[in-house]
Amino acid sequence: MRPQDLRAKSFAKYPPQARAFAVANLAVLRQVPLSLLPILLREMIDYDWRFPVEQRVLTRQFQYLASLPQPSFANLMAPFAAVRLPAAIGKMDWVNQPQRFSEQLSGLLWSMQQMDAYRAAALTYQKTLEQVLVEPVPAISRLSIVVIGQGVPHSDRVLFRKLRPHGTIFTKVQPEDGMATLIGVVNDRAREHPAPYAHWYIDGGEPEPGCGLPQGVTLTSYHALAPAALKELNLTSRFVQQSSARSGVGPEAVQSFMAGLGPSDLGLHGDPSQTALRHFEVNVLTEGAGAQVFSTTFVQWTAREALRRAQPLTLFARFAPRQRMAPMEELLKRDPLTQKTDPEGSLIDADMGAYYTWINQQRLSGADRSCFLAWYEGHDIAVAIGPGLAKGTVSDSPANLRKIVAWMS
Repeated sequence: MRPQDLRAKSFAKYPPQARAFAVANLAVLRQVPLSLLPILLREMIDYDWRFPVEQRVLTRQFQYLASLPQPSFANLMAPFAAVRLPAAIGKMDWVNQPQRFSEQLSGLLWSMQQMDAYRAAALTYQKTLEQVLVEPVPAISRLSIVVIGQGVPHSDRVLFRKLRPHGTIFTKVQPEDGMATLIGVVNDRAREHPAPYAHWYIDGGEPEPGCGLPQGVTLTSYHALAPAALKELNLTSRFVQQSSARSGVGPEAVQSFMAGLGPSDLGLHGDPSQTALRHFEVNVLTEGAGAQVFSTTFVQWTAREALRRAQPLTLFARFAPRQRMAPMEELLKRDPLTQKTDPEGSLIDADMGAYYTWINQQRLSGADRSCFLAWYEGHDIAVAIGPGLAKGTVSDSPANLRKIVAWMS
């Protein structure tokens, strides 16, 4: 099938909202070169369980494409139209399996020495979208809070080394009721600025007991998802063994298999209103390298993806001790929740994870107004970054965490 041959019935297998979206934009889809079209369909086919921000961005992208005069549209698509594709790839079911097509396309571009040209075309296209589809600055400053060091009573490590130049180090934080205080801050923001998937709590262990969350806070934890992670590893291992017994299996096939897994495959069920979250959790487990095995990697990757995809107003990420290192074959088979943990090593992971979380927050709109807090759980040291605080300074004044949050904005 060629793009110009697309009809409304071509999308009969898509979920309801995705099908309606594709049909509404059929005129645009018919004009997109085959080298780009399945990439767009990868986003479109998952429309039903995309976060509101993602749905809005995709809608605005197609509104922009539809608004372009024909010469401008043709000029934007010309680099993709220049990509030479073998006739065989056009016979794939790229409408219903855009992920598989994209994987095949990557290998073909490398083999035909067209990857550099394609990458340049993709960068130009992305830059054009970024210039015309600027995300609005949120009504309130974004706030990310990262808690590290759970289970480490003492450490000689110099913490927050990467974050120090960007904010103020507080050396006399009053740690009493620290977790309850910070979760209270999240709760207050969720109540005052309610919106779907705008406020997140990500925990590397079990969520803090006794700290209730309002309905407007999205909660996910490694403890809750560890059984699903182990199931995903077992399913993938079984697929590799069965495929290898028949004819061998390459990384593309494994990636396609993992991309095809859904919440029901991993035993993730629950409130239908949380469908987007369940699919997001599957993506974290199947796309995040090591997120199935190490709770620290899970927190870092989940925070990264939540910021990138949901663009929340509030993000609370708490690192917990991960399981100890072991040979990879053992790590991929054992239950991570029953193993001995490595608190000191986890502190090192979390310290760097806090820095990465700040970087990812800075990529969002309103970054100059955003606030960021990282705290060594149960201890008297924290770093705070925000327009209300000086950079590269140290404060030895006693302060509780709620005061520090207030000073950042």
